Amino acid sequence: MRVAAALAINEPRQIMSHKKTTPIFGKHNTKICPVCGKPSYSAGGIHPQCAEKQANAPREQQLKAKKKTEAKKKPVAKKLPQTWNQKKCPECGVEVHVRKKKCDCGFNFFES
Repeated sequence: MRVAAALAINEPRQIMSHKKTTPIFGKHNTKICPVCGKPSYSAGGIHPQCAEKQANAPREQQLKAKKKTEAKKKPVAKKLPQTWNQKKCPECGVEVHVRKKKCDCGFNFFES
């Protein structure tokens, strides 16, 4: 048994082949998709997703044009400064920080 194991260790191992087979493309049955240019195996000769893209193209162009015209019509609203950290005193009208209990004028926000 030891002799057989020793022979198996000393024998050169076969290395796997790294060559990949080349695919055989049949020219007689494959149709080239007119949208993407890749071989299509569907009955119509166009991929379903490509047919959808082709059918939706005019509608998408109309929607993009409509969106552009609407964007030109709308006036751009100016952003107001953030006042999440300020509150207005009802007595003097001064804006103070939201965590302040009392305004400088003496108004107490928690008692009212």
